[in-house]
Amino acid sequence: MFLSSAELAKLTGYRRPSAQARWLARNGWKFTMNGLSEPVVAVQEMSRRMVSGAGAAAARKEPNFGVLDGQIAKA
Repeated sequence: MFLSSAELAKLTGYRRPSAQARWLARNGWKFTMNGLSEPVVAVQEMSRRMVSGAGAAAARKEPNFGVLDGQIAKA
């Protein structure tokens, strides 16, 4: 039902719960914090993002200002 501590560490690349929570928030993942201040991610959220590819669009939150200056080609 929820990702294990080991799975969260593998997903985020971090072992500390606070660092995992920062990574999850920065990358647009839905999660909650439990009473031990650990992030909790549903398996359904992981499946939705990893299988459907929903993570690619959500991860990019800042606009590409280089396009305005003609420095970077549009993606």
